[in-house]
Amino acid sequence: MSRLPRCFILLLGLILMMSHSPGGGDASAPPWPTPPYPGIQAISTRQVNAPYFSGTLWWGQTAIFWLGQNEQGNPPTRNYTDVRMGYTDDALRILATVADYYLWYDENANSSSDLTQHDAVAIYLDTSGDGAAAPQSDDYWFLIGAREFQDVDNYTRHARGNGSGWDSGWTPSAAWSAQSALSFSEHGSPNSNDGDIDYGWTAVFTLPWETLGLSGPPAEGTAWGLGVRVYDRDLNSGSPLEPEIWPEAFSSSNPSTWAALTFNAPACEPPPAIVEGTTTIQRATPTDTSVVQDAWVGGGAWCSGGHEGGADINHGGFYPDGSVKESELFAGNEVAVTHLPCFSKSFLRFYLDDVPAGKVILSATLILHHWGNSGEPDAPEDEDRPHNSHVWLYSMSDPWTEMGITWNNAPLAQKNLDMVEVIPLASYIGNPGIPYSWDATEAVATAYAAGQPVSLAIYDAASQRNTSKYFSSSEADEWNVEGRPALTVTWGRAGADLEKSATPHFGNEGDPISYILSFLGTGNTLTLTDTLPAGVSAPGNLALEGTSVMPAYDGGQRRLTWSDSPGVDQEVIIRYTVTINTIQRLALVNVAELTEAGGDASTDTAIVVANPYLVHLPLILKGQ
Repeated sequence: MSRLPRCFILLLGLILMMSHSPGGGDASAPPWPTPPYPGIQAISTRQVNAPYFSGTLWWGQTAIFWLGQNEQGNPPTRNYTDVRMGYTDDALRILATVADYYLWYDENANSSSDLTQHDAVAIYLDTSGDGAAAPQSDDYWFLIGAREFQDVDNYTRHARGNGSGWDSGWTPSAAWSAQSALSFSEHGSPNSNDGDIDYGWTAVFTLPWETLGLSGPPAEGTAWGLGVRVYDRDLNSGSPLEPEIWPEAFSSSNPSTWAALTFNAPACEPPPAIVEGTTTIQRATPTDTSVVQDAWVGGGAWCSGGHEGGADINHGGFYPDGSVKESELFAGNEVAVTHLPCFSKSFLRFYLDDVPAGKVILSATLILHHWGNSGEPDAPEDEDRPHNSHVWLYSMSDPWTEMGITWNNAPLAQKNLDMVEVIPLASYIGNPGIPYSWDATEAVATAYAAGQPVSLAIYDAASQRNTSKYFSSSEADEWNVEGRPALTVTWGRAGADLEKSATPHFGNEGDPISYILSFLGTGNTLTLTDTLPAGVSAPGNLALEGTSVMPAYDGGQRRLTWSDSPGVDQEVIIRYTVTINTIQRLALVNVAELTEAGGDASTDTAIVVANPYLVHLPLILKGQ
C-alpha cells in the first residue's frame, strides 16, 4: 500500500503529458502527479517556475535560468544567455540577455527576411502541456531579431502549430510586443569585428494572454512546455553558428522534447508524518569535503568574469596542495550585459548520510550567512550604492566537482525552488554575518529518495547595478564555523494515510453498496470516524483484517468509530455493506477521518450516486 506525497515532485515524462485547460484564469489545473512516497522519482525535464505579479512586473524578481557558454577569443565564439520570466494578469513576459562579443544583424530586414541568419532569440510555448510529437494548434513560437535603430516590426516573427509543422502565416488575434537593444563599446560597433569586442544584446517579449488564445493567465500550478533557441552570427561571410538551445534535447519540431514552464506552482508539501528528529549537515572543519562541497563561478567581488576572461577559471575552495584558497560564495547579476564580468553563481552539494534511512523528509532549509556586498553605501549616485537582490535557490541534477566547476562547464538549473530577498549591509558587521534561509525541501526529498547527495545552486535575477551578495563558504576558518553553509533536515516516519472506496459508484433504492477503509499502522493509537450520509442504512456485514477490534456504530449520529494500535506498517482493512434507502436522486457523500496522537489527520471521501439517470450508448460495428 503506497503513501502519496503532497510534495510537488514531477515524474519523468508526465510534466509535459498533463492536460491543462487552455482557457482563462477561471480554468482549474488538474492535480500534480503524486508518486508513492518515499520512492519519489526525480523530475527529468528541466523546469522554470514563473512567479506572478499582481501589478507591475519587476525583472529583478522574476524567475531566471541560463544556457550557452561565454567563450573568449577570435570569432566565432559561443554565446551565454540569461532568460528571465514572469507573468501578470495581462501577459507573459520574457527577457533574454545575450552575451555576444560579435554582434551581427540584418540592417535592411523586412517582413520576408530570414532573421535566423543573424543574431536572434526564439521562444517556444506549448500552452496545453501535452508534449505532442509535432506542433499542434496549442503550440507557438515567437522570435526577435537583433537590431540597432530600425523598425522593430521588421525584426519579429511568430508561428502557430498546425498538426504537422509551423504555420508562419498565422495572425494572432491580439498583437504581441517586442523590444531589443544592442550593447557595444565606444571603440566597437555591430556588423564589424574591427576595434573592441561588443558586449551583447537584450530581447523582451510581452505576450498578452489573448495572443495565446486565452482570456487570462493560467491557473496557478498549470504546466506548459517551453523551449529557447538563440541564433548567432559572428562573421559577415559564411553560415551562422549552430544555435544554442534549451533544454539540451530541444527540437523545434517536437514539443515532447521541450522543458516545463509552471505558473506560480505551490511549494513542496510532504505527506502526513510524525516528527522524529532534525539533522544539520555542515562541515566541522574547512577541509571536510565528504560532508559538504561548494564553489562559486563568474566574477565574484572582483568582477573578473565575462569579457574580463574568467569564464573558465575554477573557484573551488582549495589549492593543489590542499590548503584553503576560497572561503566565499557569491550571487550576482544585472540586466545590463555590459556588466557580465560581475555576474556570479554558487553551487553546493550536501551529503545526506546522517539522515536515517527509511524516513519521510518533512522539511529542509539551506542557511547561508551574508557578510558583504558590492556598492558604496555613501556614493552620491544611486546606481553606485548597494541594492536589494532576490536570490533564487535551484535544484541541480547534473554532475559537477568542487575543483573542476567553472562558469562555462557549470550544469544547467533543474528547477528554481525558492527566492529570498537579501538586504545589503551598510557596513561590515563581523562574522558570521546575517543568516538567510531557503526552502530546499523538494530537492532534499528527491535526492534522499534516490539515495544521492543533494545538489543546489544560488543565482540572482537582479536588474540594478551593485546587487552582488557575498556569503561564507564551507572553507570559512575555525573562528567562523557558524558562518559555513548548513542544511537543516527535519525527518520522521510516515503517518497513517487513509483510503476509502465504494462499490459500485451508483445504485437504486434497495441496492447494496460495499465500503472499504484501509490504512497502515504506525505503532501508535489510531482513531477512525466514518460518518454515513443520510440515504443509506446502518452498516452490516462488517469484516476486519489486521485488527481484532470491532468498530462501534452510533445510530443517532450515523457514525462508525474504531480505535486500535496496529503495529508499524500493519495493513488494516475494514469492510462493511449498506443499502440505499432513499428514492431521491442525489449524491451520497461519505467522509472518513483517521487521526493519530501527535500526527496530522488523514481523510478520504467516497461518493455514490443514488437513483441516477442512466444513458446506454449503442455499440456500432462497421462492416468490412
